[in-house]
Amino acid sequence: MYIRMDVGIQWGERGMRGRMRIAVTVLCVLGSATGLSAQATAGDVLFQSEEPLELTLEADFELLRGDRRGEAPERPAMVRLVDANGVEHEIEAQLRTRGRFRRDAANCTYPPLRLNLKKKQTEGTEFEGQDKLKVVGSCRPNRESYDQLVLLEYLAYRSYERVSTMAFRTRLARITYVDSNGASDPFTRFAFFIEDDDALGDRFGATVFQMEEGKNLPPGFLDAPTAATAAVFAYMIGNTDWSDVAGHNVELLDLAGIALPVPYDFDFSGIVNAPYAIPDPSLGIKDVRERYYRGWCFKMDMTDTVQRFADAEEDILSLWRDLPWLDDGQKNRAVRYLEVFFEEVQSIERAERRFLRDCRAMPG
Repeated sequence: MYIRMDVGIQWGERGMRGRMRIAVTVLCVLGSATGLSAQATAGDVLFQSEEPLELTLEADFELLRGDRRGEAPERPAMVRLVDANGVEHEIEAQLRTRGRFRRDAANCTYPPLRLNLKKKQTEGTEFEGQDKLKVVGSCRPNRESYDQLVLLEYLAYRSYERVSTMAFRTRLARITYVDSNGASDPFTRFAFFIEDDDALGDRFGATVFQMEEGKNLPPGFLDAPTAATAAVFAYMIGNTDWSDVAGHNVELLDLAGIALPVPYDFDFSGIVNAPYAIPDPSLGIKDVRERYYRGWCFKMDMTDTVQRFADAEEDILSLWRDLPWLDDGQKNRAVRYLEVFFEEVQSIERAERRFLRDCRAMPG
């Protein structure tokens, strides 16, 4: 087995062992990648505010809804928004569908989108410096309950930022969708933008691993503290739909030969509890709200990892309590779900023993 990074180097088993020795040396210098400092970027303005960004997105959505298979083409689009001075801006853009499960018409009437902006036209707007962005919107915009799912998933992303710097940045939005061919009436729904994976890597001076189809990354390449943080977070929100070694719902960044896992896509988590979400039968759990730890058995003390979550309790709970657009029923359910987790980690030693007991054995 081998993996390929974007620099085009391939390693057999001997090469893997050599690179792993290098990775250990770098880790001694860096310590935990969870605490790495991000560099300032030209696209920071979009993510500096927590207020929903109001905008209009016009495109041939009838055509986009048909782009469900294979490599989706980019379709012309127009973004309209008003800046703080009341000046209206128009930004030419392109949209394409993305994803797998939510891209299937049987699961979602509106698939997730990828927005590609004309960068020069973003100057003076909240999108200044942005190029490509993922857009997570309502899966079924004709149902109000699905609007709430968008807010729940957005809060999951925001929660991860409270325990790791290695997190995707997001911005909540209220988007008015205008179908340019007139096939449907305009409607306004909550959505959120996620920074591009290359932009995430640029902030930390890292590049994106190019995973070869069907090949897994040996877990020994993972930065243990960052991977453990991601795994405990997945346990906290009840997410089992991920694999760091396969790059499934986890972006893998390469920093000097170390793989930094950054989780995303939380709609199958227990805290979101989407009506379509079911756990993998092989895990032996019957409901996505049943927590199941899937982290690796790294040779490391997990005290600092667990302590980081315990220290972030009030900060995280405040996120969920204070979002005004989340209805009371969803809010109370989510807060109680998180409180159960924080009750578990009140005893750092007991929680550490739990994770070390349930972790997955490292191969070979």
